[in-house]
Amino acid sequence: MTSDQFCELPPSDAFKLELLDGEVVMAARPVPTHQHFLGELYVVLLEWTKKRKLGRVLFDTLMKVEDDWTPAPDLCFLKTAHLKRVEKKRIVGSVDPAVEILSAGSKDVDRETKFMAYARFGIPWHWIVDLDHRILEEYELVGTEYGDPLKVPFDRPFAPRLFPRLRIDLASLEW
Repeated sequence: MTSDQFCELPPSDAFKLELLDGEVVMAARPVPTHQHFLGELYVVLLEWTKKRKLGRVLFDTLMKVEDDWTPAPDLCFLKTAHLKRVEKKRIVGSVDPAVEILSAGSKDVDRETKFMAYARFGIPWHWIVDLDHRILEEYELVGTEYGDPLKVPFDRPFAPRLFPRLRIDLASLEW
């Protein structure tokens, strides 16, 4: 299936749908603790970026990075210079960063399939939030792979390298 064909599918309220390597991947909708953390992180990033006119923060938005790859990160940010990538049904091109919050049914896809694909498609920053282990991992694209990982436990403030001077109290975002 192509990204264009995928975007013509009817939306699903029961499942999260993504196109990964030409195949439609279906995952259960996230649980309340996942959604709460996601919403709280969205608010922090929205306030920070909006005040500074840095770009836009988006939830669960399709991102076409190749004709047969249209993932939907849990959260993403687009710098102002990249807002022209937003189309009616999806973003065309990479985002800065892609954020995935691990869920029971999507850990392998998030940690392996999407992790390698995001690097391959040039997404400069990738954050993985592990609510079970209370840690946020920030990866920076170095060449064609993610390197220089920063692993921040929830009992320490997270200082995203993408947003100098921003400090996020991860524990305060939990359910």
